[in-house]
Amino acid sequence: MEKVKVLISQLLLSLIDNIQRTGDPLGIKKVYWADWAEGLNLPRTGETVLLTGRMYQMLPYITQAVSLLSQTEKLLSRKIIGNIVRRGSKLAGEKALTWGARKEEALANKGVRSLRGIVKALSAIGLCPAYLYEDEPYSGVMLYDLGLDEPLAEHIDKVYRLFKEHGAKEVICVDPHTTLMLKNVYPQYISGYDLRVRHYLEVLDEQVTEIEKNRKGQIEEKFVMHDSCVMARDLSIIEPQRRLLKAIGAQLLEPEHTKLDTLCCGGPIEYAFLNLASRVSRNRIEKLAEISTHIALTCPICLLNLARYEQELGIKVSDVGEILDMAF
Repeated sequence: MEKVKVLISQLLLSLIDNIQRTGDPLGIKKVYWADWAEGLNLPRTGETVLLTGRMYQMLPYITQAVSLLSQTEKLLSRKIIGNIVRRGSKLAGEKALTWGARKEEALANKGVRSLRGIVKALSAIGLCPAYLYEDEPYSGVMLYDLGLDEPLAEHIDKVYRLFKEHGAKEVICVDPHTTLMLKNVYPQYISGYDLRVRHYLEVLDEQVTEIEKNRKGQIEEKFVMHDSCVMARDLSIIEPQRRLLKAIGAQLLEPEHTKLDTLCCGGPIEYAFLNLASRVSRNRIEKLAEISTHIALTCPICLLNLARYEQELGIKVSDVGEILDMAF
């Protein structure tokens, strides 16, 4: 437990340093988050902006970061752990994370398909939002989750000013964590906050009949639905994803613990308690797999934690964005 305390303490310092240096929680300087949009011809400026918050693109790198930190905790002393995490940019920084992320091609592809599917669905209802490409910011959600108020306030101010500089009036978010930040947290820090913030599922739900009419393919699988804790409990977005999946032909099944009674994927504690997080995620995925071998979800962190069991359990875990990619 003492090692864990040291590790968390140093992780906090590293996280703050990374975001202040690079704007990225992992400290990666290169633009790794914009490649997914190649060929979509999304405009660079506009009053409505699509914000990925880098969450789906970050997944292969998060996997490597957690793996490196887990190995560090197991093998080294408290003092050495502190030194290594402080030197994160050298050991677990851009070069190490980028090299390791190359092995996570399947996970990276899931993220790309999810984002492209979301854009295709928005296009089907006549929306072509702007995308900030290399200027796209990270929301700061890890700072918020860890209670780092001072650096969070600084980061929020930078992100808000960036949106205003680009002329944004509305932001469409693609994941629950980024949506929570911009919709509920940012207004607490910005006086006169005037951005309209919606999750893409809320946008599509308003024209779900257009989705049904314009879909290109039929989705015939039976999916069991896993609800993200943040999506269900914090944002109360529960029915739009269900109506959307039905509109593209999917059949939906519900597990015992669903909607507001959903169970955690294990993601929130993974950086510090990897073994416990693994037990939590395994418990959840095994219960879902009893209902169907096709699991649908709406959160990149849930995707990261549950998709790792695909090969072992003979299942397929798909973000709703991926399913939209197949439908359009």
